[in-house]
Amino acid sequence: MKSLETLLKYFPTGTTEGERHILRKAFVQLDEYADIISPPPFSPRVLIGKKGSGKSAIIDFSMAVFKLTSVPAVQLKPLDLELGAIPETASVGEVTRIAFQELSRTIARTLGSSVSGLVSEQDKVLYEEAVTAGLRDRNTVDKLAHLLPKLAKPLTEVDISSLLPTTSVANRNQLLKAIKSNLEESQSGFYLFIDDTDQVAAPDRPGHLNRIWGFLLAARELAQKIEQLRCVISLREEVWRRITSDRAGQRDQTDHFAGLVRFLSPTRTHIHKIIERRIELAARELAPNSSETWKLFFEPENPLIPTTDQRSSWPDLIVVRSRERPRDAVQLVNALAQVANTAGFGKIPDDLFAKEMIEFSKQRVSLLAQESEFDCPQIEQVIRTFSDLEYDHGSFKAKSETIKDHLLRNGANFGLQLFGRSLKPGDEDDAFQLWKYLFDVGFLNARVADTRERDGYRHVYPREDPNYVSKSRWNDMQATAWEIGPSYRDFLISLQQEHAARTGLPPKIRKRR
Repeated sequence: MKSLETLLKYFPTGTTEGERHILRKAFVQLDEYADIISPPPFSPRVLIGKKGSGKSAIIDFSMAVFKLTSVPAVQLKPLDLELGAIPETASVGEVTRIAFQELSRTIARTLGSSVSGLVSEQDKVLYEEAVTAGLRDRNTVDKLAHLLPKLAKPLTEVDISSLLPTTSVANRNQLLKAIKSNLEESQSGFYLFIDDTDQVAAPDRPGHLNRIWGFLLAARELAQKIEQLRCVISLREEVWRRITSDRAGQRDQTDHFAGLVRFLSPTRTHIHKIIERRIELAARELAPNSSETWKLFFEPENPLIPTTDQRSSWPDLIVVRSRERPRDAVQLVNALAQVANTAGFGKIPDDLFAKEMIEFSKQRVSLLAQESEFDCPQIEQVIRTFSDLEYDHGSFKAKSETIKDHLLRNGANFGLQLFGRSLKPGDEDDAFQLWKYLFDVGFLNARVADTRERDGYRHVYPREDPNYVSKSRWNDMQATAWEIGPSYRDFLISLQQEHAARTGLPPKIRKRR
């Protein structure tokens, strides 16, 4: 079991908070990393991605690197900011004003907490913010009030004691001037990372999406006023989708950020690299002199694909079920290792993988339902209806006509709502809207023929062609095979098996590719 315990060390939780101890060793840099952390002057970078796509990992890794290179940086989450002054009914302008003041003050506090040596008039303001925030001990400052004049007197006629903090609160202009002065003197940029920005709002409350717009606008205003500031803001994809489709919101603001947004959509190739890196780290710790990696933890070398007689590789089995999210891949390996270790196995066998995938798939459906609760509260019921669909050749692919007919019959049942609007049964426009949503969230994947590719086909992704699912593109859609996302297939199989057990009828899907 030592091998599985070692594996668990490098596949702990899949969350950034639970992986900080291995992040620097296990982090795999995206090709777009430099672009993400290099926002244009006077503008913030807005990093958008699904939960588990690696947004927080990028920020945490950057913070670790900047610390080693002495680049000043601050990482904030909404819980670090004082938001009590924002009324429930606040307009975007009101939120922007309050958020601007709070962000300015937080930066000043951080800079002030590191000021040392002979202080300047501008440093006095930063010192005061640090003391007010509790980042400087007042006793320490009082001692400095006695020490610094002795050190500074030969160099300046200024009374250093008078520059030390008082209890006054710096106003907005003083803070901006102090921050800018500090950055100019340091001859370097100052990074501000704002993570989990969506947590400033409660999506189920009217008008709360304005809070997110307010924070984005406040960050942009800060970047415009402080040339040295480099601001990167992370936001969940489902929240960005919601605020840009909110009919009562500020959709006109989207254009203001069009060139600043970067979508974090890890490819399967990138996730493969992440898993390989962790497997190699675990293998080197377990058997430093061995050239083996996967064989140390999994068996057989070429496992059976669940419910089929076909074989694959362990990396492919895991990566294709990751929903294009590194966290899912890490959590799947963690779940397999936990169960195998508890059972006393030395390695993870493929029959255990087939069994555990059913539970893992159910969990992915539940997670998708949680992520979609404000956009499409009934999405789990919609997903369940796909267990009744007839699939071509026993695979999880269906033609466009089949999907369209299915959504027209079932898509608007059980009081289905999408972005706060009730869908009408049998309405073609509503069916396409639901189809697009299922495509956007990754439940339905679009596959088209392409002789240039090794397998003779390629996938169309929402980030590449956002309007692919629409009535105006019906001709393109008809040439598309629609696959159920691999992470959700085992859930549908379990529903079919339950139905077969109750009725005595064979499952409609007997095998998969």
